[in-house]
Amino acid sequence: MTIECSNCGAQMEEDIKFCTECGSKMESPETEKLKCPSCSSKLPKGTKFCTECGAKVDETPKEVICPKCSKKNPVNTKFCTDCGTRIGLPVSNKKTHDDPIDETIESLKDTGKDLMKEATGLLKKFR
Repeated sequence: MTIECSNCGAQMEEDIKFCTECGSKMESPETEKLKCPSCSSKLPKGTKFCTECGAKVDETPKEVICPKCSKKNPVNTKFCTDCGTRIGLPVSNKKTHDDPIDETIESLKDTGKDLMKEATGLLKKFR
């Protein structure tokens, strides 16, 4: 399938990114408005699944939910606006499991809190 350069009118293959005649950026009218809600790849209108990541694609915007704190975030958000956890999957009713890195971080936070309590107690003892 071919598309026409909007600048010079030359006919190009659909997957060409720049016109070989004038150098203008080529954009298929079908790919201008639809983006994958998970990875933000440009997709042809009417696409049901992303060709890059396989996520289900709807033409209506969705919210994404943080798997850690459950806050709803705008579509295409990569990190939760509340807790900073990496996100990007469409809202789902499926229960998500905590990331092992998140569990390690929480464990280290708890250890740090315990050490602070112990240090505070020692300071009070020697004052």
